[in-house]
Amino acid sequence: MVSGFVKDSESWVADKWANRVVQLSVYAGVLFYVVANPSVFKYMERFLPSQISKINQLVVHSVLFAVLVYVGTRMLFDPVLSNMGLL
Repeated sequence: MVSGFVKDSESWVADKWANRVVQLSVYAGVLFYVVANPSVFKYMERFLPSQISKINQLVVHSVLFAVLVYVGTRMLFDPVLSNMGLL
């Protein structure tokens, strides 16, 4: 019974993973977790001028996230999935 459930779950996940939207959503979710982490905000404060408010920091991180999603998708995520035959 358990092995049947695991096998069904595995095929369900593999079927969903073939969907491009699911792939990019998982990638963006992991990247957001990293970029939006409070320790990353604290680290970045060292490189930004002191007069930048928290709201403007959020804008900087939003732009950084968008750039990383684009570049990471084109330069990292797509080539890796292509080599694995998943794209």
